[in-house]
Amino acid sequence: MDIYGLKSGAIIRHPEKGLILGHGPFTEAAEVPAKQTAFYVNTFDLSDPKPWKIPSKVEILDTATRELPPPPFIEWREPTPDAFAQVFTEIIEEISAGRLNKCVPATPQFGKLADAHSPLELIQRAFNCSAHHYPYAWWDDKIGFCGATPEVLFHQQGNKLTTMALAGTARPEDESVFINDEKEIREHEIVVRSLISRLSPHGSLTRKPRSVLNLGTLIHFISPMILESDNELSPNDWLRILHPTPALGPQPRTEKSLCMLADWRRRLRCPSHFGAPFGFQIDGQFLCLVGIRSMYWNHQKIALCSGGGIVASSTLTQEWRELKLKRETIKRSFSLI
Repeated sequence: MDIYGLKSGAIIRHPEKGLILGHGPFTEAAEVPAKQTAFYVNTFDLSDPKPWKIPSKVEILDTATRELPPPPFIEWREPTPDAFAQVFTEIIEEISAGRLNKCVPATPQFGKLADAHSPLELIQRAFNCSAHHYPYAWWDDKIGFCGATPEVLFHQQGNKLTTMALAGTARPEDESVFINDEKEIREHEIVVRSLISRLSPHGSLTRKPRSVLNLGTLIHFISPMILESDNELSPNDWLRILHPTPALGPQPRTEKSLCMLADWRRRLRCPSHFGAPFGFQIDGQFLCLVGIRSMYWNHQKIALCSGGGIVASSTLTQEWRELKLKRETIKRSFSLI
């Protein structure tokens, strides 16, 4: 995969089309480009006025497994818990007062990539992942991000919409305890109920039973859902309906709770694209991922971000430990440790 000659580009793995590379420069549009292949790239708060990025060229990449070169050196700074502890306290106060059921703050770890290396090296490493992950990337000559997410916000094919509730986290060796963990089940079911309430008015909704998704280094509860919608809405409509789900956002999702989350993300220095929708339209269908399990860069400065759901039974120690576990998992998925 030769991407080093591209000043700008986008990559996504499509379940039917394979690993797709979009070449820059990109034409930008505010609305869904009819009958055109396009990427959807936006921030978490959907602030980009022209999020549809139409590539100048598209190609299918060879996915043959190749031996990775030695990892680039990144000098990481260990995050301190002070800011997160304050945000955690404020969220618990909102939950105790009955104004929130759940919220998902996100905390980055920062590092510096050695000058001899390019951030584009991280993109190749993001694709060395399991079949349960969807690699994705976006970059220009200064900034960019890449990741391998297990979470699909939705996949639209005409009037059929598939989505998932993916929430609740543990280590694979703890599965026997995890499947009966009331806190993790409660966190997962909050996401399920929210998706049902948002989607059921639009058609016939089927929820599949909750099960455990084993990603090798982490396990999650997953509940797939299928909607046969009464009307064929545009991807922009479904984005407004579904983003953010309580897996990454607040519950209930109100203007006030979204403003509080935006403030908490700002204070924690969370990258603007963390948890944002990242999608691809081709042949009349649209795949939209949730942008997690990712790294972000500005020249040689690197940020690795992880988030965790806080509910009434959460504890500060437990949540801080989960954030570290997720960071280590991301580093392993990038073959950096």
